[in-house]
Amino acid sequence: MQMLMKGQRRNIVIAVAVTAAIATAAAGVALMGVRTAQAEFAAPTFAPTPAAKVVVPATGVALVPEGGADLWLGPDRDPYFRIHEGMALPFLHRYEDWLLVTTNCDDTAWVHDGDVQVVAAGEPQPAGSSFDVAEAVIVLDPGHGARDWGGVGPSGLAEKAVNLDIADRVRQLMESPRDIDWSSGAVTAGSTVPSFRDVVLTRDVAGPDDGDFEANLSFRATMGTAASADAFVSIHNNTVPRLDTELPGSEVYYSTAVEGSDRLAGIIYEELLLSLASFDADWKGGELLGARARLDPDTGEDYYGLLRRATVPSVIVEGVYISEPDEEALLASGEFRQAYAEAVYRGVVRFLTTADPGAEPNRPEYFEYDAGTVSGNVCTVPEQP
Repeated sequence: MQMLMKGQRRNIVIAVAVTAAIATAAAGVALMGVRTAQAEFAAPTFAPTPAAKVVVPATGVALVPEGGADLWLGPDRDPYFRIHEGMALPFLHRYEDWLLVTTNCDDTAWVHDGDVQVVAAGEPQPAGSSFDVAEAVIVLDPGHGARDWGGVGPSGLAEKAVNLDIADRVRQLMESPRDIDWSSGAVTAGSTVPSFRDVVLTRDVAGPDDGDFEANLSFRATMGTAASADAFVSIHNNTVPRLDTELPGSEVYYSTAVEGSDRLAGIIYEELLLSLASFDADWKGGELLGARARLDPDTGEDYYGLLRRATVPSVIVEGVYISEPDEEALLASGEFRQAYAEAVYRGVVRFLTTADPGAEPNRPEYFEYDAGTVSGNVCTVPEQP
């Protein structure tokens, strides 16, 4: 079957008219009579315990299982493509047993909910000591993928691969109970912080080409919205520094459109310094470090499309500079990647379970340059072999 291309995809127009009428009737019988001293009364009867309510998620993420899943033109119509196993597809609409999903190339299609694993959208909780981590939903976004390779180090280390590995390490930390030593930053197996309810990756190592596929910005942002994520964290590493620095030149960009994003950025930045500064390197950085925001001078909105489209607390983490020899060498090591992952993990836990303000964010700045992006016009939806 031919790969589905964004420029060649079918536009699916589904008009569904649903008329539902649910009527319930209850009848009660009252016994009228004259009570006497000798009247005998029947023992009271009680209604049966109602069955547990089955919650059918209206929004969330559909995870494609082993063997792939069919994409359909519409409910009860014809399948036209079998999408690759390991893909995560956000959905914002449901019709009976059918989900209207968005693919990595921003196509829309229908899948039957019996053909996928459904991750229900999260339930909003206020941050603080009462936050229940066991009910948290997190979206992790490994930046770049496929021909959108991101930065490349002097020896050829590809950012897209590093980002994916770090994001997968964060996911593993979140999927098991942990203890955290907040002084040293050590994260160990334990029971203080429970497993997160769900952790979804926009590019998953279980997916096609071990997760090395392209994912458009709109698709990535839609994942956070559909999951109603408590936090959306995009993992990146930087290029082209401007200055020598004494500490890692980490930057965390926050969405100005969503409240709390700046606090999330400030907290993750503090945790990055705690984890990464102990490594020996000739550190490089930009003119501003820490929590930052860039605005489009023409619109005043977030410059980065991912953050501009955000509807949940969202950040883009630029850990270190892969373009620099010392920092590329660190990123090539599992020890450093694990330290990066633990910093992100701790940052998300702190953001959700405390009122800590984190590092004070820099004021949003206008950005008049071209940060560069890869056109999505030839994006390919991976097909199940």
